[in-house]
Amino acid sequence: MTRDGEYRSKLLKLLADQARAELEASNIYSRWIAKAPGPEERMHLAEIAKEETEHWYGTIKILEGLGVSPQEANSEWATNQWFYALVHILIPRYRWEDILMLTFLIDRCAFLLVEDFAQSSYAPWARFAQQVLAEEVSHVDFGNNFVRSQVEKLGAKRVQRALDKWWRVALNSFGPSYTKHTPQYIKLGLKFRGNEDRREAFRRDCEAQICQLGLQIPKLYRRTYPFI
Repeated sequence: MTRDGEYRSKLLKLLADQARAELEASNIYSRWIAKAPGPEERMHLAEIAKEETEHWYGTIKILEGLGVSPQEANSEWATNQWFYALVHILIPRYRWEDILMLTFLIDRCAFLLVEDFAQSSYAPWARFAQQVLAEEVSHVDFGNNFVRSQVEKLGAKRVQRALDKWWRVALNSFGPSYTKHTPQYIKLGLKFRGNEDRREAFRRDCEAQICQLGLQIPKLYRRTYPFI
């Protein structure tokens, strides 16, 4: 494969994965708008669902600019990750506390990945990712404030149980510490750090927030990927 061919294939894979992630988030938050326990929660979820939909739309437009339809991106380029299979199994069982943890943990994971894309060597994506990043900052802030308010409404024990459940999912969502593709992504300027670097950044930030909220950092029975 030529360098141009390698660049295109890696770029399409990352874009396809990002489009799927944004669509999954949009679908989940949209389903829960009507189920939100109060007017403030409903308004917050509606805003997040709207922004995630806009992020998905912007990403598929970049793909279309590269001659790839949303259907082709999903069927031929997106990675078949265990994470999405697990999410689809869990969706019917979601409770309000699970949605709470998505805003607190999983949106923070997404923020760290978009940070990489905002420095992408592919200029159209870098420009769009910089716009997304500004909104993802508000998602992270919202997640922090949201958890704080729900600790007061639901009680710390109930929120802690949800945190214990989702902590390992969040840590595992970054993937293995090293993959053969990471050096290629960095060499091509499509990412600037590996999975473990992003995971450590996530832990530093999130663990500090957990302590500030008066919650406990969940215990891990395995301290390397895959976390259990």
